[in-house]
Amino acid sequence: MSQDRQKSTEVILKVGQKEFKAKFNNSTTAKDVLSKLPYTVNLDQYEFDYCGIIPAPLAFDEADKHNGWTNGDICLADNYFTILYAGEEQSASHTGLIKIGEIEDKEKLSEIAALGNSIQLTVISA
Repeated sequence: MSQDRQKSTEVILKVGQKEFKAKFNNSTTAKDVLSKLPYTVNLDQYEFDYCGIIPAPLAFDEADKHNGWTNGDICLADNYFTILYAGEEQSASHTGLIKIGEIEDKEKLSEIAALGNSIQLTVISA
C-alpha cells in the first residue's frame, strides 16, 4: 500500500439519531463516496454485516480488491455497500472486497449490530 493510501478522512455514519465515527481511506472508491456526501444507502442486516445495493456504481481500482475483512471495516462488495461488524475469523473465503474505511471505535460494533433489520445509513462530513 502506498503512503498516499494511508491518508484518511473522518466521516460520520448516521442512522436515525445515532452517529458513529468512521475513517475513510484514500482509495478511489472512498474518494467517490466522499464526493457524493451526504451519501445515503438502505442496508439490510445479515449474520455479520449490514449490506445494501448502492444507488449508483462507484469508481474502483481492480488492484484494491482483496479477500476477507476485519470487524469494523466498511467495504464495497460488487454493487453492495457493507458495514462488517463481526465474522472476521470466517471472512477469508469472501472475495472481491474493496475496503473504503472503518468504524473508529470498535466498542460500538455491538451497538451497530443492534440497529435493526433494515436501516437507512447516511455518510456525512465529520
